[in-house]
Amino acid sequence: MADEKIVIDNDKALLKEQKLAKKAEKKEAFANSKFGKNWNQFKGASFSKLQNLARVIVFPIAVLPIAGLFLGIGGGFAAAASQNNWGDGAVNFFNIMKSIGDVVFASLGVLFCTSVAFGFAKQSKGVAAVSAFVAYMVMSSTIMALFLPTTNTAGDAIVQFDPWGLAGKFGLVSEGTNKGMLKSVLGITPTLDLSVLGGILIGWGMAVIHNRTYNIKVPRILGFFGGEKFVPIAGFFFGIAAGLAFFFIWPAFLQLLYLIGTGMGSLMGIGGKEEYTRTAGALVAFFFGVTERLLIPMGLHHVQYTPFWYTSAGGEWLTPVIDSNNIITGWTMTSGAYTIFFEQMKWMGGNGWQMTDEAHQILMNNEVWSSNFANQLSQSSDGVWSIQIGKFTNEVGTMFMSGRFAFMQYGYPFGAAAMIMMAKPENRKQSSGILISAAATSFLTGITEPILFSFLFVAPMLYLFDAFMAGISFMMAYLLNVTVGQGFAAGFIDWIFFGIIPGYSTGTSGNPAFGSWAGRTGAMWIPIYGLLIMSPSYFFGFWWIIKVKDYKTPGREDAGEENVAVEALKASLAKGTKKDAASAEKLLKALGGKDNIIDLDHSKTELIVEVKDASKVSEGVIKTTGSKAMKVEG
Repeated sequence: MADEKIVIDNDKALLKEQKLAKKAEKKEAFANSKFGKNWNQFKGASFSKLQNLARVIVFPIAVLPIAGLFLGIGGGFAAAASQNNWGDGAVNFFNIMKSIGDVVFASLGVLFCTSVAFGFAKQSKGVAAVSAFVAYMVMSSTIMALFLPTTNTAGDAIVQFDPWGLAGKFGLVSEGTNKGMLKSVLGITPTLDLSVLGGILIGWGMAVIHNRTYNIKVPRILGFFGGEKFVPIAGFFFGIAAGLAFFFIWPAFLQLLYLIGTGMGSLMGIGGKEEYTRTAGALVAFFFGVTERLLIPMGLHHVQYTPFWYTSAGGEWLTPVIDSNNIITGWTMTSGAYTIFFEQMKWMGGNGWQMTDEAHQILMNNEVWSSNFANQLSQSSDGVWSIQIGKFTNEVGTMFMSGRFAFMQYGYPFGAAAMIMMAKPENRKQSSGILISAAATSFLTGITEPILFSFLFVAPMLYLFDAFMAGISFMMAYLLNVTVGQGFAAGFIDWIFFGIIPGYSTGTSGNPAFGSWAGRTGAMWIPIYGLLIMSPSYFFGFWWIIKVKDYKTPGREDAGEENVAVEALKASLAKGTKKDAASAEKLLKALGGKDNIIDLDHSKTELIVEVKDASKVSEGVIKTTGSKAMKVEG
């Protein structure tokens, strides 16, 4: 029996080898096919472009951590100062900090636009950057002009042309702005905020135009407008064309996301009522978390969460109306999780509020509100009704804020630690600087752009993993009934002021399923599942993906001096020594000659050359110029 078993194992091993051989044959056949060659060429070119993109956006990324600290600390403390009556001086001071930091994040589109144009330009990079700035501003102004903005007799800002209905009912610009669909970009308002994606597209398009026109010849009578001076002119008209295209196309995505967000809010409301629909609510929370992260580069995440924060999709709550004697005389309807949370903070705890019989009767006439407030009502011996608001009743909408805290505070810092660990030893100290500051910004303030953009374009799988973990974080917040609010962003500062303080100050727990120890807001669940789930998942997830995919995250580029070939070419272009020029000439011939080169670029350690015919390239000769290795892509 033992011999027979060995034979069976051998058969299985042979079968496995045959399957692997067939798989290899199919892979080779695909690679040799016309489609396979085109696909590999496209894949290689795309990966190369992404690597180049990651390199050129280093400049705006470098300023994000410090700007994020100003924005996060200023925004978080400004909200706390206003809510807790710290005085006008404190509110103004933190608002100034917030405004200083906000100018960078409000201008991400134009910053990325100019950086991409600068990086992808082959010559006269400054001209390309200025031309890209012109194109972006003209595009934003074109969009604004197409809305035909004006003011009505009441002094309200309105738009006269709004085919997609973005501005809101009766064309009120403020309503469109509150929905996250309209914004002010560098003083141009109302316009569409295309954020990072729009900036990259305009910058890349401007770089293409620049590379083809910076040395253009024009008739002598128009000689002043020739060469480099033609590029900003081309950028002007490119901006008009881009503005027209985005005005009619981009709003479709905005409206679709807003409708999806409203629909998710309805599903979440159902999920809290019956046990069997709790699963549906959890899945919606997961979907929300995933899509919000995926939409950040496009700036569309504002449109997605706006329905939960400012409309009835995020819940409704009766706000007390009091007279001069602090007696509740009636109620007004408040909609939206963000608005509700801060209204509830005003009424939380205390010794209770007396109410008139009419105000009590209004509650009793509404089945939903009477059940919500039932355990908070009391009646004195002389028949006077009182209410003590001791918990946050808006568990549905607030969870679309609460889900951010765990992965922003405990996930991203450990993801940064994994990237530092995976950096090459000689580069670790340098990469630690920006990654540690980015991690601190994420933990303290909830501003995640500095760390997100450090891997977004070089490691697509990390981006998808990050979105997945964000979904898990939102789902956990929903299942644990976490109702921590958000003054500005989901950092440690907001967790203290809008989670811990309102969660433990007075009153009873709003989380009876798990006891009062977690606080009225369930705030203590955030560090628990953050440290137990988010931290190890981000660390080992980032570590494994970077290792398997060999992503060039910060610090993983080759160390050492710049490639000798790059030095030789640069010296040759600068009319350097005869030895350098000879080395550059030798390298040029090894690459198949000048006519074989389509494009040439370089990073700190690599010379990146796109050629027409790879068979004309001599690897042996290239290595004699001082190059250590050659890698062929595509």
